[in-house]
Amino acid sequence: MNSEPAGCYSIVYSSTVIVDFTEESLLRLLRRARVFNAQAGITGVLMYGGGRFMQVLEGCPAAVRCLYARIATDPRHGRLEKLADGLVARREFTEWHMSFAPLPAGFPLPGYLTPPQLVIASAGTLVQPLLSEFMASCFEQVAA
Repeated sequence: MNSEPAGCYSIVYSSTVIVDFTEESLLRLLRRARVFNAQAGITGVLMYGGGRFMQVLEGCPAAVRCLYARIATDPRHGRLEKLADGLVARREFTEWHMSFAPLPAGFPLPGYLTPPQLVIASAGTLVQPLLSEFMASCFEQVAA
């Protein structure tokens, strides 16, 4: 998955949730996203905390744009903001990961990384500063 014939495309976005996500609904979202993304050849990261999402989507340009268009019309998202959009030299994340704060009661969960683990796993990637900033702001909101 590291080499794409037309180049790897990436979109990074953040959004504010419109509806409250319970732990159960987040886990359901993770399971559905894994199935869909595996079929579409999309990898990346999804972080949730403090009522906000941040996601990195990677894959062929058409698949990534199509998924982002679906997300943009999802009524659970508000204040959707693209943070990055374009071709990248390679996939930064070869597997799908999800993280959220506070930790789920069902921990451990396959593919789940705690927010600090996710930031460490992204070391050396172009999006690590964004993930670090997002994680720090989530923990500030959770602690408040």
